[in-house]
Amino acid sequence: MGNASDLDRTLTIVDDLHQEWDRLCAQERTQQQVQQWSASDMRLREATSLRDLQDLVSGPTSAETDLLFRALLDYASEPGSDGDLAARALLQLMIARVIHTSRSMTNLINDIEERTQLATVALYEAIRTCPRDKTRFLPPHLAWTAHKRALSLARVGGAETPIGVFGVETAPLHHDEQLHHEEHLHPSEELAQVLAWSIAEGVINAGEAELLAHRYGEESPGRESWSSLADSHAVADQMGISPHAMRQRCSRAARKIAKVSGRYLAQQIR
Repeated sequence: MGNASDLDRTLTIVDDLHQEWDRLCAQERTQQQVQQWSASDMRLREATSLRDLQDLVSGPTSAETDLLFRALLDYASEPGSDGDLAARALLQLMIARVIHTSRSMTNLINDIEERTQLATVALYEAIRTCPRDKTRFLPPHLAWTAHKRALSLARVGGAETPIGVFGVETAPLHHDEQLHHEEHLHPSEELAQVLAWSIAEGVINAGEAELLAHRYGEESPGRESWSSLADSHAVADQMGISPHAMRQRCSRAARKIAKVSGRYLAQQIR
């Protein structure tokens, strides 16, 4: 379930994720965390390392697979580094689905790194928002939820929505108006909120936020609106870097945010 072919490893983002995973597996702290989980949670079937978790789900999906996934999802919903590690483990267990979703968006987004980044973030979101009462067929549920979310975001890639300039305060909404507004946020409008939160929480710095805003929330010329996806070469020229370097920086910053998305979502529903 978690393996990818050599051909797939030409994907820069997937390659980065594999390398990051190898580093995590080599850290004594992460192994100790898995052991602490297993000592108090029979659903993890006495796993003592991240590699053990991979081995336990390497076969066909079964009731035991669902139990292990549910345990990791429960831990992933917790704040802090433990929750981040559980979410990262689930992402790695389903890395092949990231590749599959990326390929399915070829006709919507030409850039392979762009597609793969979107698929990665969508899977993180599915992991962080999986209902607590969902206990069966968890791998396909996460895969399908992430797939639908990624396709939805890809389809609005060229759309525009009028909003205030990023960083400018607007009049406060009443509670009912706020709920209605949040339910209908355009992805680019939501981006502005996420970036502001990420800077305040120290997840990313102002430079990274500026780059993401230019790439995924570029203001349209002559009007107060945002397009969801700016031209990569234009953004790279504006930032004084190559398109490849720009995409890599965007990917790293986006993954930083995706890893802690549970904290952001928890604060939004308070």
